[in-house]
Amino acid sequence: MSNALQTLRFEDTEITALDCDTDEPVFVASPIAKKLGYRDALNMLRGLDDDEKGTHIVETLGGKQTASVITLPGLSHALNNRRPGAIKDEATRNMVIRFQRWVNHELVPTIIRTGRYEVQRPQHLLEAAHHERMMQVELLKASQGIVHPDFLEAKTRIVIARELGEIPELDPKTRPLYTQDYLREKNLSAKQLRSKSSTFGKKLKAAYRERNGQDPQRADLTLPNGHIIQVYAHTEEDRPLFDQAWDELSQKAGA
Repeated sequence: MSNALQTLRFEDTEITALDCDTDEPVFVASPIAKKLGYRDALNMLRGLDDDEKGTHIVETLGGKQTASVITLPGLSHALNNRRPGAIKDEATRNMVIRFQRWVNHELVPTIIRTGRYEVQRPQHLLEAAHHERMMQVELLKASQGIVHPDFLEAKTRIVIARELGEIPELDPKTRPLYTQDYLREKNLSAKQLRSKSSTFGKKLKAAYRERNGQDPQRADLTLPNGHIIQVYAHTEEDRPLFDQAWDELSQKAGA
């Protein structure tokens, strides 16, 4: 297992390729399943052989998570298993056809010919992405003394790793832990997530204050749409407090 990764883009979907510097790259299964019209990755993976699928540690904003992946042969097998003519919804059927063509006519031939798939981005976009990451580093530097140092170190490692195209190596205890990511681990629906977030956040804040004698520090979080919001700078070391707040919330709901 290596740290080399690439983000491939097909239309509006990003597909993460891992172990790109080896002769056995793998692809995160979930976005591929989406583009093949499956409800989830599990339904797609059922039709693959054991050596065509597996799991891989993937770094996310919420820390390292285990993701289902498929190999390049597994990707070809998944495409062959999907028959567009059997899909009733026209929009989904057309999406599957476009995705299959992209994989068969562009992605796979390029990997076979060059050993990797890489879209050459315009220089001004590369420079803009580099500038954005450097601004993030400067913002993190400016937060010293305001935000917990463990949180700052982990966030800085993530930004630098993105600049280098690698997976960041993080101390499990200092990895950022976000409320929304924790609640998603509980398999809540979108409606449940919205209804529980506020109360959970209040209980978590109270638990943190009781343990540390002060409110948790805040940090800026950049959303996928580019907006910046302030969140509490929790790390994995605070997970017991998250569990405590969740237990209290669950007991109240069951009362």
